[in-house]
Formats: sequence, C-alpha cells, structure tokens
Amino acid sequence: MTKTLKFGALATVALLAGCSCLKSPDLDVAANTGGSKFGDSSTSSGRGAAMNASDVHQKFQNEFVTGGLNQVFFDLDSAAIRSDAEGTLNKFVEFAKANDVKGVTLEGHADERGTREYNLALGDRRAVAIKRYLVGAGLSADQLTTISYGKERPAVEGHSEDAWAKNRRGVLVLQ
Repeated sequence: MTKTLKFGALATVALLAGCSCLKSPDLDVAANTGGSKFGDSSTSSGRGAAMNASDVHQKFQNEFVTGGLNQVFFDLDSAAIRSDAEGTLNKFVEFAKANDVKGVTLEGHADERGTREYNLALGDRRAVAIKRYLVGAGLSADQLTTISYGKERPAVEGHSEDAWAKNRRGVLVLQ
C-alpha cells in the first residue's frame, strides 16, 4: 500500500512539474540583435508598439464604449444572444480583426432578482454565450476571457423593469 501511495505521489508531482513547462507567450519573442529582449532603446520601435496599443484602446473607447456598443443585453433568465446584439458583436469582430486586438474580457451580468449563486451562474452563461458567438464569427478563443459578476455590479440602480433590463447584460472590455 505504501508503494502505491509513493508512486501516486510521485506521479502527481511529475504531472504538476510537467504543467509548469507549458510554452509562455513571453517566450515567443524574436531574436533581437540589440541585446535586449525588450527592443533597442535607441529606436522608436518599442515606443511605437506601446503607442499603437494605446491608440487601439482609445479607438475602442470612442467607437464602442462612448456609444454603449460594448454592451449587449439579454432577456430575463436567458443567455441567448438576441438578434439586436448580433450587429454589435459583428462590428466588434471587425474591429478586433482590423486592430489586432490581443485580449478581451467578456463580463456577464444579471439583474438583482434571484440568489447570488443563480445570478453568478447566469452571468457566466451569458459571458460564455458571447464568447461562442465571437469565436463563431472568427475570433480566436485564446483572445477571449470570461468572467461573471452576477448581480454584484449593476449598471443602473433601481427596482424596476427598466433598471433590470439594463443590468441583464454582457460587457466587452479590452485587456
């Protein structure tokens, strides 16, 4: 029995150690003759990349967040993508492809009705539904992260159908 336990423990340690050597995206850096993996500080190439990411975030802010197009809404107790959300999501796919967006967090939210646990699960289903739609429209699943806030982060305070409808949503956030 002790040999079996030792073998099992050894196998577990080996498995966990094997997981730690998964390829990191940070290791996918091309060789640089300037001597630094972060680029040659005498050129503007490093600053241009950072500026570009900033420009993409500003463009997203202007085109999506300002107009509320970074949100899609859901029906009561539903995680089905509504037809009125498809245009917004398709526009985001075009934006993400055109601007080489690397990471997006998809937030799932619910209104205040229901238990905390139910609303966290519903928010998760909503975030996953958005992810499935975006992947089906051509984005990579690796670009997308989902999170559920349930009813914990309402967009609108209130106890009316109008407030609840605005809180049953998914939100796209650039990373």
